[in-house]
Order: sequence, then C-alpha cells, then structure tokens
Amino acid sequence: MTRLRRKALVSLFLFTLFIFGAMMGLRTLKPSDGFSDLAPGMGFIRERERDRRRLDAEDVAVSPGQVHGGSISSDTKVVFIKSDRDYSIFYDVHIFYYLWYGDPATDNKYIHWDHVLVPHWDPKIAASHAQGRHMPPEDIASSFYPELGPYSSRDPKVLESHMAQIEEAAAGVLVLSWYPPGVADDHGEPTEDLVPAVMDAAHRHSIKVT
Repeated sequence: MTRLRRKALVSLFLFTLFIFGAMMGLRTLKPSDGFSDLAPGMGFIRERERDRRRLDAEDVAVSPGQVHGGSISSDTKVVFIKSDRDYSIFYDVHIFYYLWYGDPATDNKYIHWDHVLVPHWDPKIAASHAQGRHMPPEDIASSFYPELGPYSSRDPKVLESHMAQIEEAAAGVLVLSWYPPGVADDHGEPTEDLVPAVMDAAHRHSIKVT
C-alpha cells in the first residue's frame, strides 16, 4: 500500500512538472516561431490592421470652401479644415434623430414629452405598475433629461445646437425618423414640413442625412 502511494505521488509530481514546463514553453512562443500556422486567423487580423492603417493614410483634407460648398469626399473619414480648427467626421458613424418633440413656447403644448407611461411587459406586474401620462417639464418620456430641457423640434436654435453637438461628436450621418406628409405616430403630430430645415442645418455642419 505504501509503495502504491509513493508511485502515485511520484506520478503526480512528474505530471505537474510536465504541465509547468509546457506552460513556460508556450509563454516563450512568438508569431515568428510558427504560432501563426497554428492560428490561421492571426494572419487575417494582421491583414485587417494593414488595411486600417492604409485607410488612415488616405484621409482626405477638404478646404473651408469645399466644406461650406458641400463638396464632401465619399470616404468614411474626412478631415475638414476651418479657420479656427481642424476636425474629423466619420461617415460610417450614424446617429438616430427624431423630430417629434414639442413644447408650450413653440407648439402651445408638450408633444411626446408627455406621452402615456409604457405598461409593464409582465401582466402580473402591469396591474400594480404606474399608469397615466408623464408630466413635463420635471417628468418626461425619456430615459435621459436633455441638456436643453424638454425642447421643441421646431425651434431653429435647438436644431442648430443639435447639429453642432453631432458634428462635435464626429458622427457623419443623421438617420432621420420620417413619416409621409400628414402621417404621425400615435403620440405626435406630422413633422414632414421640418425635413428641409433639418437637411439645411445638417449641411451647414457637413453632416449627411438618410
């Protein structure tokens, strides 16, 4: 019995030593040692990295006249030069934008900020869940409170501020939520007439609209 226990301990020690040696050996491997042959995906990653660096090297500089004239390169990243600063816009970065908000100062009432509370998805909880409508300006139908307050989408100053913020964030494309003329969602009003103003404001900040 003692002999078997000794053999088991020796075997366990040798196995542990083998594992430790294998781990230390693997830590010393480099891609040049043939590791890339064991992991073919590494070659693809290196190729993508070379492509990314090539695209970065091909960034297009646009003059101030071209910016204001609307002549913008179709590349995904464009570097703009203005009198006060240089900045980049990425046209593969999209941001969603909605036109359905209103406030009493501009629209004589709150629109969308005050829509009904969304019922809880679980029927067992829905009965005891809060019901009714949001009560702006303190309680609004939004997960986040806007820096400009519960604004109106028809306010030109708000629209210009939004486009400046999007430009500052380097998002190049505005994804505009749009309804045909005379059509709106259940909680809003038609906003088709605002689309030209949004496109003009976006153009002033070198932002594309889709």
